[in-house]
Amino acid sequence: MKRGLFLILLLLNSTHSIAQQRLGNLNIYFNQIAQQQLLNGNILLAVKGRTIYQRSFGHADLATGILNTDSSRFNLASISKIFTSTAILQLKEKGLLTLEDHLQAYFPDFPYADITIRHLLTHTSGLPDLELYESLISAFPDTIVTNAIIIPTLIKEKRTLYFLPGDKFRYSNTNYSLLALLVEKLSGQSFSDYLQQHIFQPAGMLRTSCDTYSFRPSDKHIVTAHVYEKMYDATRTNISAIKRYRYTDYNNSAAVGASNIVTTTGDLQLFDRAFFEGRLLHQASMQEAFTPVCLNSGDTLWEHMDTMKGEGRGSYGLGWDIFEQPGTGRAVGHGGFKFGLATFYYRNLDRQETIIAFDNYAGAPFGDVITSAYHILHEQAPLHTHRKTSLARLFGQAIIQYGMENAVSCLYTFKSDTSHYYISEREMNTLGYEFLYLSAFPAHQQLAVETFMINMLLFPDSFNTYDSYAEALSVTGKTQEAILMYRRSIALNPDNKEGAKALQRLLSRP
Repeated sequence: MKRGLFLILLLLNSTHSIAQQRLGNLNIYFNQIAQQQLLNGNILLAVKGRTIYQRSFGHADLATGILNTDSSRFNLASISKIFTSTAILQLKEKGLLTLEDHLQAYFPDFPYADITIRHLLTHTSGLPDLELYESLISAFPDTIVTNAIIIPTLIKEKRTLYFLPGDKFRYSNTNYSLLALLVEKLSGQSFSDYLQQHIFQPAGMLRTSCDTYSFRPSDKHIVTAHVYEKMYDATRTNISAIKRYRYTDYNNSAAVGASNIVTTTGDLQLFDRAFFEGRLLHQASMQEAFTPVCLNSGDTLWEHMDTMKGEGRGSYGLGWDIFEQPGTGRAVGHGGFKFGLATFYYRNLDRQETIIAFDNYAGAPFGDVITSAYHILHEQAPLHTHRKTSLARLFGQAIIQYGMENAVSCLYTFKSDTSHYYISEREMNTLGYEFLYLSAFPAHQQLAVETFMINMLLFPDSFNTYDSYAEALSVTGKTQEAILMYRRSIALNPDNKEGAKALQRLLSRP
């Protein structure tokens, strides 16, 4: 008996020692993250439903100096889809729908007869995403898209589906806004009220809402999304102050189902606990939600993992990302992104570990930080994460301050120092378009031409660098040079249809 008691005490002491060592490693790592300012937001780690680490970093609002705290509320962005999926599966358990039902059975005006509820849940419908509203907002710039105008807009636009439903996977927020409409129709409640009664309250989520009216300046707990206005700017600003983000930040800010649940890391952990304790869905529904999508061809979808770095593969179920990683088993969750905002939720099914992370700068190291937390939970070394300087941003700032010649010299001087600097084709391309269309200082168009030319020289195998260079040449009246660059772009990518159209327009000029 004494020997048995001794072994129990030894086991408890060993478990406590491992937990203390893990906590120490987490503190060491996140102290470095705080020092280097690699995360501006909140992180929470839990094991078997119990929070083991929680911390806040940086500013909820940079302009006012308000700091992020445990009470800071973030827009979950696409993590919201998990809640919509849960609502649909609850209605299925009540016998109010089946996943093979066609949406047209509930909304006779819906113009695509072959799309089922399952197609919507798995992003295999072929429906358009936010591009659906471009013509509407072009004609009426103050339009705010709500769920109520989705089906009328689909009818009016008469868009052909991108593929036959079930043939391919193509992520579209439209799918989940339509599912929110279905929840309202079958429950007789607003989508917000349904979530409040059937998910938020049962999980104890007192700081969570799905109400676009909650996005109000008076609520100091809702964080501000921050972005650089232009690549050559040195500081971030509130996204709502920048015209170029108006389409997503204002015009497409009100639809629910795909986004716009606002919560804290602590409340999302309460959802995690309630969900995996079986308080929201039956086990059979949970397993169905975690089953990778199977396409019409019979192939199971597998691709890269969302946000997580390293070995492994990802798929999609019914509103859940699915992760398979060597040595640590299966996991589920979801990532979310809006300009100036990144979110991530991860639940390891075998080890019952949870990672929740929000960042209202949407910084480049976000995936590294999450993966490092995952490594520490598994008694592995974190990634060697440090802030690298964007050479595109440095190049743009140098142009403004010192001129193009000095900026080019700076670019090529630091390009080989890959431990401290990185060069991104996409960022250089963005800088070029900012000079071309979003700047007003003298010779800005010529700066665009030169920026696109340098990007082409840096990435000579990319069709897009030639395409963008050609566009700038065309805008500045250099027609023959533009024709040559479009031809090179199309030679590299014969499917460059927009480039082919632009080339034909130039060739048809008198």
